[in-house]
Amino acid sequence: MCGMQPFSILIKPVGGACNLDCKYCFYKRHPGGLMTEKTRDHLLKEYIELPFYLKSIALQGGEPLLAWDTYIFNLLSETRLFTNMAIEKSVQTNATLVTDEIARHLAYGNWLVGVSLDGPPEFNRFRGDSFDATCRGIRKLEAAGVDYNLLTVVSKANVAHPVETYRYLRDNFSTRFHQYIECTGPCCEINADEWGHFLCGLFDEWIKADAHTISVRLFDSIVSKLVFGRATQCSFARSCRQYLVVEYDGSVYPCDFHVTDELCLGNINEKTLVEMIESDAYKRFADAKMASLPDTCRSCKYLDICNGDCPRNRQRLCAGWRRFFDHALPRLKELAAEI
Repeated sequence: MCGMQPFSILIKPVGGACNLDCKYCFYKRHPGGLMTEKTRDHLLKEYIELPFYLKSIALQGGEPLLAWDTYIFNLLSETRLFTNMAIEKSVQTNATLVTDEIARHLAYGNWLVGVSLDGPPEFNRFRGDSFDATCRGIRKLEAAGVDYNLLTVVSKANVAHPVETYRYLRDNFSTRFHQYIECTGPCCEINADEWGHFLCGLFDEWIKADAHTISVRLFDSIVSKLVFGRATQCSFARSCRQYLVVEYDGSVYPCDFHVTDELCLGNINEKTLVEMIESDAYKRFADAKMASLPDTCRSCKYLDICNGDCPRNRQRLCAGWRRFFDHALPRLKELAAEI
């Protein structure tokens, strides 16, 4: 166990429960519930005691702020409990439930908050009538001094407008951290041509003047790969071995896109995290990414960058990725050479 590779845990404190009904949400089919104190204690005690220094705990959903005033947030906000280690704590939210009190609580606990917003109002149509409430929540986070970033789902609503989307987020909010992810929802998913067009347009606008002031996670990940030999987003890694998902009932899975009975690794109330992450089932899942690479990936000149992308998207978006790499990689290599 001493040589254990560090890993993160992604906790679903309320499962798939949410106060919104976003059309593209892949997780809303999962049931909702509230994690018990017993499950929380089993999980956090073992994870905190694992023999690696940097710990990373993320709360997602559903909408995890439905549980903001419970023992889950309260315990994790007590930084005095986490001595002799570095701990990163984050929560992904639609921000519609953020009040002044919640914002102060998140600031006190040194939380990093990810907020979902898809650009200007007209690009948020798959998120219901939530735009104004999300913006109010962001302003409360800013007023309290909370570190936050913006997560933008690229869907049929905004994929044709990369420049407008980027400029709106850059110019209207204080955060310097953006994340753009491709929509895989059943009614709003994009195709390879659209994805490639969006990425090229986004890159061209970003590279003009913002490369050293605005962090776009995808671009950062590629530069990290070029400089350090490792990507910072899991879809570009060589194996699916970065984190474990813990549902509200304590059941554990290798990825939140694969929360299925067939891939359940066990329950934290019955097995340890070590048993599950060292299990044959987890290793098979982790190693399947490279083992299942199709010939088109194996012969691709960009394989060392994307490692076949996330298996759930493989082939569907490849042409878009290649268009983007053809367009942007030379300039990204120049940025990497400056480091």
